[in-house]
Amino acid sequence: MRTFIYDVSVFTARLLLPLFALLSAKIKKFRKGRHNLMTELKTALKENTNTLFWVHCSSVGEFEQGLPVIELLKKENPTWKVIVTFFSPSGYEAVNNSIIDYKFYLPYDTRFNARQFIKIVNPQFALFVKYEFWHHFLKELKIKNIPTYSVSSIFRPTQAFFKWWGSWNKRMLNQFTYFMVQDETSLKLLKSIGITNAEITGDTRFDRVLKIKEDTLRFPEIENFIGGKKVFIVGSLRPEDDNIVLPFIKANTEYRFIIAPHEITEKHISKIENTLDFTVRHSELSTKTDANILIIDSIGKLSRLYRLAHFAYIGGGFSDGIHNILEPAVYNIPVFFGDKYYKKYKEATDLTELQASYAIADTDDLTQKLKVLESKSEFERVHNQIESYVNSNIGASIKVVNIINQQAN
Repeated sequence: MRTFIYDVSVFTARLLLPLFALLSAKIKKFRKGRHNLMTELKTALKENTNTLFWVHCSSVGEFEQGLPVIELLKKENPTWKVIVTFFSPSGYEAVNNSIIDYKFYLPYDTRFNARQFIKIVNPQFALFVKYEFWHHFLKELKIKNIPTYSVSSIFRPTQAFFKWWGSWNKRMLNQFTYFMVQDETSLKLLKSIGITNAEITGDTRFDRVLKIKEDTLRFPEIENFIGGKKVFIVGSLRPEDDNIVLPFIKANTEYRFIIAPHEITEKHISKIENTLDFTVRHSELSTKTDANILIIDSIGKLSRLYRLAHFAYIGGGFSDGIHNILEPAVYNIPVFFGDKYYKKYKEATDLTELQASYAIADTDDLTQKLKVLESKSEFERVHNQIESYVNSNIGASIKVVNIINQQAN
């Protein structure tokens, strides 16, 4: 019965998508990207004779999380090919990494699509990164005896899998060959519902941000803009953060601020410009400017810019969840974020408990917590605490690949 309800929900959503696409450019891309998908998939893979493995990610963050594992697998097996699928347009469009051999949207989760997709791709194994659970795809992989792994997964008691009414959801978990989870809580939750094919490997994002830190890419025009002043970076700014962060920026003219909106839209950038004085867009930045606020109006730069920062604020904490705080944390700098939606993120909870990152309620709270860090000894304590935390969590990707290799033998 639950499968029937699920299928009806998917069917209904597909019927309504053309209507929603008229109202949302993102949904329009979501729908268009799946048009003729199976035909394009057959054409792309027609000539492939190499071993192929499949990695599914929801969006950009999950791809970044899975990337260290992909790199290690392809380094050990140079002839292997990887197909990466995305659920969201933001992931599909933003990710352009040469390590990907084939990139597609994930088809709608129907029995027919799952059978067709698995038949065409015929992967050696499949990796689902973090949260992704799709009923028909998981079931078809199980039927075809294709090893299926959950990488860097993390579970919470509030999820349906662990509720008395969640037996149908639990069956999806039973389709996995193995779970590589982030923490002890996740492992215990799985064991509480009888799932023992799991172990703690940690979060592969730590390996990813460490590699980004080692990147030599620099932005001389931005370094010139900074001019030796302290830098406060506002990364992945959501409109829901604006009422907290923009007044703070306006009141702290002693810093050079770099703002990177989560979505690069003219509407949000114009709002920032109309609220703040002395702003300049990165695309218009010249060697001389009177601005002290730089707006990044393109994607792909933020993770490398954090090396220039003394402090960082990460958006999403006042909407549906904070974005990647490990990207700035790898540089051992204090990180601030909204206090409403951060507790489901292990690294945010860990660093908050260590008093090395800060969940803030409003503008005054942000101001007061930053003021404490004006103490050199406190700043150094936070710096050392973050460095120790990051270093203690490196190495998850090697553990994941070792498990996949052990399972194959």
